[in-house]
Amino acid sequence: MRFAFDQLYTTFAWTYDAVAAAVSFGEWQQWGRAAMPFLARNGRVLEIAHGPGHLHLALRRAGYDVVSIDLSPQMGSVAHRRIAQTGMAPLLARANALRLPFGDRSFACAVSTFPAEFIFAPETLAEVRRVLQPAGRFVVVPMAHLTGRDALTQLIRLAYRATGQAETPVYAARARFEAAGYAFAQHVVTTPRAEVVVWVCLTAAG
Repeated sequence: MRFAFDQLYTTFAWTYDAVAAAVSFGEWQQWGRAAMPFLARNGRVLEIAHGPGHLHLALRRAGYDVVSIDLSPQMGSVAHRRIAQTGMAPLLARANALRLPFGDRSFACAVSTFPAEFIFAPETLAEVRRVLQPAGRFVVVPMAHLTGRDALTQLIRLAYRATGQAETPVYAARARFEAAGYAFAQHVVTTPRAEVVVWVCLTAAG
């Protein structure tokens, strides 16, 4: 089952939106946008693992200067089509978060929503810190807790566990980010069906 879930990012990327909407009661895009209030309004934003491109579009429409990367060519194609259909030029690149193709201090903020385990890799955390400016922000939306008590919500929670979508305890996340040189804070954004977790990780000033 975990293998099938992983295929949503590659072979079956074209089904990602439908599956994400189903398991979030239609809130998936809203959960991703929970990161936006924590991003600085000034300066460039790097989105890591852009997926089907919804947050990229939301950021562009809100006036952010954003460039987005993803390692999956299938997700890149999905996002490219979605953005191009709006008349905007897709500011996307295929790249690996462990080796970001950007210069030092290129961005004011970085953001990643519902990333895989690569987000905790020491190489990823070091690369993001390298490309962030002093006092830069790395904003991560790692998970959302469904708050309903109905049977369907319970079934979706079971599906999360069956596909290996384990929650990362806040103490474990804090330890990893602080070991990589970030100051760590956890926030919670409430939606009608969930509590969305947002990690805001700051680099040192100067």
